[in-house]
Amino acid sequence: MSNYSIVPIAHSASSPPDKRDEQKTVTPDSEQKAQQPGQPSPSTHSPFTDWNGFTPPQRGVPGRREGGGTRGLDCPSPITALIPESNFGRTASKQPAFFLYIPGTLNQTVTEFEITDENDKSLYKTTFPLSINRPGIVGIQWSPKSDFISLEDNKNYIWYLTIKCDLNDPSKDQLVIGWINPVALSADQKSQLQRVQDPLERLKLYAQAGLWYETIATLATLRLEKSQASSIQNQWNTLLKSIGFDPTQKQTEREKNKAQAILDAPILKLQTNP
Repeated sequence: MSNYSIVPIAHSASSPPDKRDEQKTVTPDSEQKAQQPGQPSPSTHSPFTDWNGFTPPQRGVPGRREGGGTRGLDCPSPITALIPESNFGRTASKQPAFFLYIPGTLNQTVTEFEITDENDKSLYKTTFPLSINRPGIVGIQWSPKSDFISLEDNKNYIWYLTIKCDLNDPSKDQLVIGWINPVALSADQKSQLQRVQDPLERLKLYAQAGLWYETIATLATLRLEKSQASSIQNQWNTLLKSIGFDPTQKQTEREKNKAQAILDAPILKLQTNP
């Protein structure tokens, strides 16, 4: 997988997001088995996988791509998680990167990240400061030496990312929620990836395997390294359109403008937390 830029920053423990209680739904009995998503098929409209063909488990906390919370002057809103419309994505990485579109600036704003199991039991939680000087897309990941949770294959997890716009007013928190499903690569897939060094060729393998988090991280890294390359920009736009950010498919002017803003947004950084 492509290497990411390392930007070490401090982090500390924090309490769970106050708004999560509003997101919870009734869950089935504990003896029920975890529902695994089906393998998506290639899209006829895109060179990429039909990411939205993944079906999230019908239990636990629903995903939410667009940040919730009261809008105000303290924080840019709404933030948007760059995940499929199903809010569900696969990965073969034990420490995937998570990408957000943030429509404004942040100055050392406290950001909280949490992973739970599919029954919403907290497994990992941390906070870190986040700063950007213009609207754009940010990737967030953890260093190999961090205490990030070891994700188990074929289990479903929920991740929460909260930008705490006002520490004295949780109603202003910007919260997005997604699902993640770690999977093990087959021996053939591992062999192919070991043989292929070109990130564009690896990108095809990630997409064929339905690995959302590797696909978006690889393209984001290429955009950072080759920001003027129109071919990379076109592939990036095609990927985002395949998960519902196509302005031509939107009904309202607000939705069209937001989708276009996400397509046009620069990749600001890939922030690695220690």
